[in-house]
Amino acid sequence: MKKMILFAAAIMMAFGASAQMSLVKDLAKKAASGNPMDLAEVLEKIEPAFTNPESANDVLTWFTAGKAAFGLYDELYKVKLLGQPVDDNMMSQALAAAYEYYQTALPLDSVVEVDKNGAPKLNKDGSKKIKTKYSKDIIGALTSHMGDIANAGNIFLQASDWENAAAAFGNYADIATSAFAIANNLVPADSTLSQVRFFQGYSQYQTQNFAGAYDSFTKARKLGYTENNIVDFQTSALANLVQGMLNDNEYDKANNFIDNALKADPMNGTLHDIKGFTVELQNGVDAALPFYRKAVEVDPTYANAFFDVGRCLYLQAQKIIDDNPNATNKELVPKLKPIYDEAIPYLKKASELNPDDTKAKNVLDDILYKFEVMGVK
Repeated sequence: MKKMILFAAAIMMAFGASAQMSLVKDLAKKAASGNPMDLAEVLEKIEPAFTNPESANDVLTWFTAGKAAFGLYDELYKVKLLGQPVDDNMMSQALAAAYEYYQTALPLDSVVEVDKNGAPKLNKDGSKKIKTKYSKDIIGALTSHMGDIANAGNIFLQASDWENAAAAFGNYADIATSAFAIANNLVPADSTLSQVRFFQGYSQYQTQNFAGAYDSFTKARKLGYTENNIVDFQTSALANLVQGMLNDNEYDKANNFIDNALKADPMNGTLHDIKGFTVELQNGVDAALPFYRKAVEVDPTYANAFFDVGRCLYLQAQKIIDDNPNATNKELVPKLKPIYDEAIPYLKKASELNPDDTKAKNVLDDILYKFEVMGVK
């Protein structure tokens, strides 16, 4: 009885898979329709095929879905051009879905050619001959809709739909830099691509995808983008990313990440300051101080770096006080005064650069108070 049940179940599964592919083939014919209702029906009915073991691995499933989604977008766009009201968000969703479906289809559209005996045909180098059936149509549709995908990103951006905006801008950039786009001279100007990468990063930043945002901002800057405070956004993304690593006690990972960032951007004072902060947590103020000094050197306008130098010097002096609890003021002055004298200009500069932040002023006031107590003029 048990064998019969298992056998029946196997037949049911095989029948289900066969029926699913039969449905996909029927839907493939309907996907060629220019009727929006037919296309919407294809997208609704094909969903079960995405998870069926047989149909999920068949390129026709994803090609059909992509063709229907692109078709629906195109038909809605025609309606919009006629001045009739259209749901822009629905259009953008259809376009985003079409991209994902076709991206899934591409790697599946690789079939090994076989001879009459079923053996794989070979190239001269011994590799198997591969043929494709839908790739040309897929790539053509993706590249011809590049501008539409960028526009969808703008629509999502204006609606503060950050996740979909990031995906759309990323999709555009990936298509625009693909081998097909390069071979057919479809790559946009760096100024356009860099702006798209910025808005991809900006959208990722809003979702707290700091790793993705940092990567997108880096790509934008490499293409020459300098607007919209991109350096601040990029650095903030890195700072948040590193903070997450430090919270997880991943000090080596954080240091390696910052070091790689510094190789690409050695004149970024904030990066040197973040490096100092990371080193300080792990090895203390003495080890961190050179990195804070470097931050001041490369960016004389960065208030936090000046504060960090002054703060570290102040802490060095405080350690001398803590290590010598029985020392008199007369004994401490020669040891503390040179350190405080060095710290004061940094703290004053930090307050000057950022007068709204009272941290530097508080430390400076404490140093002046100690001078008064010790009788230093």
